Amino acid sequence: MNNQFSTLTEAIEDLRKRGFTHNLRINEKGQLEEPGGIHLGPSEVKLMEFHRFEGMTDPADASIVYALETKSGIKGTVVDTYGASGSEITSEFMNKVEQHQFDT
Repeated sequence: MNNQFSTLTEAIEDLRKRGFTHNLRINEKGQLEEPGGIHLGPSEVKLMEFHRFEGMTDPADASIVYALETKSGIKGTVVDTYGASGSEITSEFMNKVEQHQFDT
């Protein structure tokens, strides 16, 4: 997906305006934690879009925001560092998630 945002904050603000209002996370068991304590596997989540950001002065500052929608209709974001310092658990989870057709 083409990154249309200059900063991570700008991307998150825009996603919130478009309904991605929940702060989601991937737990240590490789499950998405939905509000209310519900745990979901990759087959129960769809990746709607994502945006990567490079560190301006330090490549270790790179980050990525994933916009997700669960089968129950919850829309939210997961933020992770990008590249070698990123979470292996989050990366493995996201590689298994169904992806919405992205514009190229």
